[in-house]
Amino acid sequence: MRHQRGFSFVELLFALMVLTVVILTTLSMFAERSKRLQQAAETILVYQVLANEGEIVRRVDFGELDALTDKFSTDTTILDPLKPYTTEVDVVPGRSAGVKAVTLSVKWNGGQRVAQLTLMRAYTGGTNLW
Repeated sequence: MRHQRGFSFVELLFALMVLTVVILTTLSMFAERSKRLQQAAETILVYQVLANEGEIVRRVDFGELDALTDKFSTDTTILDPLKPYTTEVDVVPGRSAGVKAVTLSVKWNGGQRVAQLTLMRAYTGGTNLW
């Protein structure tokens, strides 16, 4: 039998094909990771603004809830990287008297991404500081 040296052309093509699949899978994984990290960073910013606005809404007198505008009262400059974005405040009476649902929402990325926070407020007859 003759002693073989090196690899055949078919073996070389198969090895290159496997290597290509591994490299492409790794690259697509990193691209997806970058996309998910960007989405997570955006979500953190939005929910920070929603939490800040929720603290303001929590202290608004119950009778003045209906006067809330569509714009947030708090500073939303941390959302500048998400421009253009829209903020919305929606006050809806609850099922029972003396209860209102306040929904705060932020839409960004052309309206494709939305984050909401809903607070239930009840009239207790006391002050707005609970």
